[in-house]
Amino acid sequence: MTLKKFTVTTARGMLPVLQQELTHLGIEKIKPTSGSIGFIGSLTQAYQVCLWSRVAIRVLMPIAHFAAKDTDALYEGVKMIPWENHILDENSTIAVDFHHFRSKIKHSQFGAQRVKDAIVDRFIEQIGQRPSVELREPDVRINVYLAHNQAKISIDLSGDSLHKRGYRLSPTTAPLKEHIAALMLYQAKWPQLARRGSGFLDPMCGSATFVIEAALMAADIAPGLSRDYFGFLYWKQHDKQAWQTIKADAIRRRQAGLSRLPTIRGCDKDASAIKAAADNIAEIGLSEYIELEQIDFTSNPVSHLPERGVILTNPPYGQRIGSQQDLPQLYYQLGELVQTSLPSWQLGLITDNEALLKQIKLPVQQQYAIDNGPIPCQVIHYAAQRGERWQTRAKD
Repeated sequence: MTLKKFTVTTARGMLPVLQQELTHLGIEKIKPTSGSIGFIGSLTQAYQVCLWSRVAIRVLMPIAHFAAKDTDALYEGVKMIPWENHILDENSTIAVDFHHFRSKIKHSQFGAQRVKDAIVDRFIEQIGQRPSVELREPDVRINVYLAHNQAKISIDLSGDSLHKRGYRLSPTTAPLKEHIAALMLYQAKWPQLARRGSGFLDPMCGSATFVIEAALMAADIAPGLSRDYFGFLYWKQHDKQAWQTIKADAIRRRQAGLSRLPTIRGCDKDASAIKAAADNIAEIGLSEYIELEQIDFTSNPVSHLPERGVILTNPPYGQRIGSQQDLPQLYYQLGELVQTSLPSWQLGLITDNEALLKQIKLPVQQQYAIDNGPIPCQVIHYAAQRGERWQTRAKD
């Protein structure tokens, strides 16, 4: 078995959870760095990360490292790489992602163009013809990271951000990123609670990110199983047999996991949100396993749920949706939902408006920073409560 070096990137605040995932996959030689984790392992293990990680963003395989103090040095260094060993033929497509940090090359677009020129010129010299550029789902995506005038060239095995699971047909106004939902589920101990029969509820489910991710996690379904594109599928060194074996095992685990799913429910007062949720749930094949209900939880009782469970939600916080005037009452009623209907359930939410959190009179279990797209947010998990204790705190 040939071992290679790989780099797995993720979002701010997710490195510890990503490291746990990699360890769970049996990867041993792990080295956390700033914003990513490096590991030494097999190509099969890299495929497993692409398929199974719920919080990873990209899986990169470094193939070259050299000094590049200017664009000419960058061009020459890239041209020396044997691209004919990575790109199938002249019918293949490529794309280049270029990132720079404290280097003399300060224009990403120009840097990417010089890299493309070098690859094409090398291919013409070696093969006689050139590959084409395709920005959307290229056969081979090349990642270039230039830091302190040192270039690191990698094959992007993920191809596209791994938070894209392949089920989001209908987004709503402010959809939550899938890897953020997965992080919050991990932090709420949802996998362990689901195995004990606890339920899951998102009372403002939008396009169903939380409920879908909760179902995938509880049923042991690989988050990448519904994706039809990865960056390695048309890469010249792709191990088709290894990938088929990994995917077949994931399909088997999905079938076994669906038989033990607990109650998972999404609610929303908006009909268009419920329609978007239903479309996304159907796309991933979970329609018969997830309950959807068009209700306003602030004025309608939430019933027929297990005694214990997890509530996770992405309530409006004024940046994109929701009226600032109505938000304090909404947050208060979210806390009241736990007190009146679900006192043995734990609550978690994400918001960019910490002032609104004062309306939820529950003890904070944990709190951490995360970015929901361009918006810096706080995630707060509250402990499960009993009615009497909550009422005492609410009067303070």
